[in-house]
Formats: sequence, C-alpha cells, structure tokens
Amino acid sequence: PDLPHTPLQARLLRLSHPAAAFSAGLAVPLLALGPVTLAGTMVILVAALMVAASCDRGALIKSTADHAFTLVGGAVLFVFACWLISALGSFEPGRSLEKWGRTLIFIPLAVMLYRHLSADKKALALGLRTLLIVTLLCGIFVLLCRYYRPVTPDFLKYSFTGDLFKILKSYGSAAACLIPVTLVAGISQGGIWRWLGLACVPVLVGVIYMVESRAGVLGLGGGAFILFVWWLVRNLPHRLAWGAVILIMALSSWSIINRLPSPPITNDTSFEIPFSLIDQHRQIIWGFTLEKAEAAPWFGHGPDLINRLPGANIKIPNFNQQYIPAHPHNWAIEIFAETGRVGMAALLMALFLFLRELLRRPPTLLIGGVLALNGIYWVSGLANVSFWSAWWQGTYLLLSALLFAAMRLDEA
Repeated sequence: PDLPHTPLQARLLRLSHPAAAFSAGLAVPLLALGPVTLAGTMVILVAALMVAASCDRGALIKSTADHAFTLVGGAVLFVFACWLISALGSFEPGRSLEKWGRTLIFIPLAVMLYRHLSADKKALALGLRTLLIVTLLCGIFVLLCRYYRPVTPDFLKYSFTGDLFKILKSYGSAAACLIPVTLVAGISQGGIWRWLGLACVPVLVGVIYMVESRAGVLGLGGGAFILFVWWLVRNLPHRLAWGAVILIMALSSWSIINRLPSPPITNDTSFEIPFSLIDQHRQIIWGFTLEKAEAAPWFGHGPDLINRLPGANIKIPNFNQQYIPAHPHNWAIEIFAETGRVGMAALLMALFLFLRELLRRPPTLLIGGVLALNGIYWVSGLANVSFWSAWWQGTYLLLSALLFAAMRLDEA
C-alpha cells in the first residue's frame, strides 16, 4: 500500500535535498586540498541519497533504475558485461572486480543524485552556488600556494590533510572540467552569481597554467572541439558531419600510434613524435602498453592490471623510470589493453550513443555545458591519471549530475 510519510520521514526527505546538493557542490573544488576530501563529501552525499531512498517509498530508486531501460542505459550495461568477462578472466580477478564493481556503483549513484536534485529547485540552486563560491576560493588558494610556495607545518603534514600546500598537478584537469560547469552555473543562476561564474574562468585557467597541467590544456582543446562538432552536426548533413569527425579522430589516432617507439628501449631507439607534443616517458609507456595488448586482444588483461604485467616494472635504461610506473596515462590505451577490443568497442559505442543523444537535443546553454564537460573529461584523460581513479571518475559524474539536474528542471 502507498502509505503516507511519517513526520520524521517527511523531515528527513526534505533535509536530504540540501545535504546532497551542498556536498555535491563542495566535492570537486575541494580536490585542491587532496583526493581525501572527495571521500569525506561522498560520505555525506551517499548518506543523503540513502535517507531519501528509504523515505520516499522507492520512488528515487525506481526513477534511477528506469534509465537502465533506455538505449544509452542498455549500452552502458553491455559495457559492464564485457568488462566483467575481462575481470573474471584476469590473473588478479579480485583487484579487477574491485575496480569494476566500484565504477558500476558510481554510475547509478550519479543518476540517483541527478534525479534527486532535479526534484528540488532550491536545493539545486544551493548546490550550484556552493560550487561557484568554493571553486573561486579554492582556485585563489591554489594560485597563492603556487606563487608563494609556503611550507606545510609538521602538525598538518602528518594529519589527515597531508601536505596541505602541495597542490597536485592532476588538479589542473579537475580545474579544466570546472570551467564550463561554473560558467553555465553562474549564467543560469543570474544576478551576482553570473559575475561569480565569469570570475571563476580566469582563476581556473590560471590554476591550469600554474600547476603546469598539459592534460588540462589538452582538455580545454577537447571541449572546444566537441562544441565545433556540435556546430557541424547542426549545420551539415548528419552523415557528412559524423563522417568528418570519425575521419579526423581515426587519422589523429593512427598518426600517433604508428609513431610510438616499440620496447625494449635502448640508446639507439628513435622517437618520431616531438617531446614538446608528447613527452618521452608517455611515448614509451604507450608503446609498451600497446605491445602488451597484443597478448590478450579480445578481452584484455583485466581492469587495472596493466602495470602488473611482466616487464612493466623494469626500469628503462638511462631513464630511471619504469615502463609503466602506475598506469598508461591514457584511458583509451588503458581500456584497450585491459578490456580488449570487445571492451573498448563497447565503451566507444556507449559513448557515441550518449553524445549523439546530446547533440540531437535543441541547443541550450546547459547542453553546451554538458558537451564541453564531456570533451574536456575524455580528451584530458588521454594524457591524465588512470581511468579507474576514483577521484577522476567522481569529478566527471558529480559535475554531470549537477548539469543534468539543471537541464531537467530547465526543460520542465
């Protein structure tokens, strides 16, 4: 029976909206203080979602599950089915299944957050405004730390904050992802928030420059490219537009892969790609990873296992670095080697269907923000941290949830 809420359930349900929105707005900007901050905000966010799910008689869970029966949702489930085969057949199934399962949990949580925030306009406004304020403050903090380079006191260095003033280079990629989101959030909120959103852009660009993040710069190029694709799709015949995009991407990929050095690396190894474009170590890592991929071409070696393959920990002569110190610094090469041709093809198809659905929608500011975020995330990931990194997946999913919630309310 559809029983009414008890007063306590109704109160908890009302509180869950601002709690989830506030923690979602805090999470990504606070990565400036270290990845551990994401874990703290995620605890609050997940708790708020669980409270909401337990107090609304299953409505939130049902609305989340409905997405699995869409074309994109089915494609995503197929991706995880392919990756499960890779994980079960790997030489360390426990490690692979842990990464597979965590990623599988993250996605429905993000969808749940999007559905939850889109049900409360005031809570969503709180989340977007929190994002704007904290992004600006954290951006200024990063700029000051990089300029003055203060030393973290010992009593903080050995606490949960760690080396507080040592800003990780990887934050440049998160800053790049924040640029379209803060810009769209500011404009959509209007008033003083519009100016706050505009102020975030130069601060975040400064962060990317100060932390010397090539991946962040590459990501901004990816954001611009996908907006160009959006223009092509809207102004040219669809087949011609998609054909041009696929041709550009295929030729770009081939021109790089065909010029990567093959292991083993010796003093006589020649490098055809300029180091100013792709640094020497990345070229070595990518060449080694692609060679290892040939040993398990269909389903790969298993998620998050490429750096545990034989030879991966061998130091490169005269370089004092391993062939793969932790991960390949390229999600496409990583997924190809770890989940094989089948897993890679499934992911690319799901990503294509997702982006195609976005590109077909009527043009709005929010659609532009979502597309730019995707361009930045997926292109920045071609020279960034591991695809399986929790903070990197969380960055993309949390920011996507905020934008999709705003988009759903805008369409209502």
